[in-house]
Amino acid sequence: MSWVEPRWLLLAIAALALLPAAWALTRWRRLQQARLGSGSLWRRWLGGVPATGGGRLVLWLLAAAAAAAAAAGPRWGQPEHVPAAALDVVIALDVSASMRCADMAPTRLDRTVTVLRQTLHRLPDANWSLAVGAGDARPLVPLTQDTETLDARLSDPNLERSVAPGSNLALLLATAGSLLPGSGPARAILLASDGEELEGDAAGVAEALRRSGIAIVPLISGTTAGGPVPRPDGGGGVTYAREAGALVRTRARPELLRRLGGGSDGVVDAAFPGAPHALAEALVRSVRISEREAAPVHAAPFMLAAALLATGSFLLWPWRRAALVALLLPVPLAAAANPPVPTPSTWQRVLPGSASLLERTAARAAARGDWDGARQAYAQAVALRPGDAELRLGLATVQAREGETEGERTLSELAASPRLAFSAWYNLGTVRLLRSAFAGAAEALRRAIAADPRQPDAWHNLELALTGLADEVGRPTAPSDRESRDRLVEAAARAALQPLPVRALSSVVRSSARDW
Repeated sequence: MSWVEPRWLLLAIAALALLPAAWALTRWRRLQQARLGSGSLWRRWLGGVPATGGGRLVLWLLAAAAAAAAAAGPRWGQPEHVPAAALDVVIALDVSASMRCADMAPTRLDRTVTVLRQTLHRLPDANWSLAVGAGDARPLVPLTQDTETLDARLSDPNLERSVAPGSNLALLLATAGSLLPGSGPARAILLASDGEELEGDAAGVAEALRRSGIAIVPLISGTTAGGPVPRPDGGGGVTYAREAGALVRTRARPELLRRLGGGSDGVVDAAFPGAPHALAEALVRSVRISEREAAPVHAAPFMLAAALLATGSFLLWPWRRAALVALLLPVPLAAAANPPVPTPSTWQRVLPGSASLLERTAARAAARGDWDGARQAYAQAVALRPGDAELRLGLATVQAREGETEGERTLSELAASPRLAFSAWYNLGTVRLLRSAFAGAAEALRRAIAADPRQPDAWHNLELALTGLADEVGRPTAPSDRESRDRLVEAAARAALQPLPVRALSSVVRSSARDW
């Protein structure tokens, strides 16, 4: 078995590692619940068997492990073994300037070509192809069983003349992959290089090729000690590349080639006397590797197991019947005119924290200026928790913003509580300020300051209310100034209404007043 995305297995392992903790939690809960009543008492009066939470947790962990295994893409069911005669191999030959280094006699490239020519005769029935690359890449020979033609091309002493200078192994691998069939097993790329890479992302291209079922067999040329990079001078002599007066040295990089090959069978060294034999064996082994990668993905059984385990966890839920009713019953249509205050649905009564969700929904609606939506969400939340004074504060604030006397009356009642006195008076004064009821706003804000004189927001909002009241009773104001002031008050008060519960409205009104 192999995996398309083995990183997902880490999630599966983590889920399975939590099973002992879930078992310990279940045991502890069962002991605690046994002190409260027998199993029959739990089943009849307390909604379910004891410690179902631990059982549900175990099932959820198993479901998560199964889903992660499905996401990893398990492969099995290898096709029938393919003999070497059906092997398709593309020789990806690096002909960059570093391959002319003489740290391997006579040069890296010459030694590599010798090993490749000897390997051809060890697998005469395979299909061969050739691509060369340096700064770019170019295919030279398509797939063929004519090893003599391929041998002749490899013997060309000027292979590098068909490509641009440089070193781009990513482009060489991509060109070699394009010469292979699009699917099926027994596909391999024989990458012959020293591992020098100046541009491109060879590791990314190699991973994509391996995932598509193409094996990469690396053949390395050169030593880790390295040597200077030669450059022909055009007159039959050789010079060496220099940078800032110093010789440019190159060394073989087996760590990169090992990574490109997937790190399974290592790297064949061209300096090894038995390199042709080892390379032929590595190519034959690559048939099995490509077969495994080309095997079909079987994620469906794991997904089915995850679904069944999740369903089992749901069936252990004590409130499953109420949830099933909520899922199966249709939602009735609301009345066309004068709709009543919305009541919470069954799922809202069953789902823990649904009143908090409605509270956040109302706050977001108020921030958008959707006061009707905020009013409905707060009304549903209050229906779920009628004794929650904070939710009543939010509903009353929105109602007062819409000019409803009931909202103002509720805020006045809530102000009798020492804990909510400042918030209630402050919210009442701010919504009156938003409605341009400056006299009532000033009165409520004075009471808010009396409840908590340390709050600067109330002082600044009181200043806004007194300024507006002065404009109404005496001092004329230009229409453009009044329009600008109204717009600032609207934006500031709307932002102030975002954290409606418990806390007083935001201090944005204060910061906006500075622009007046």
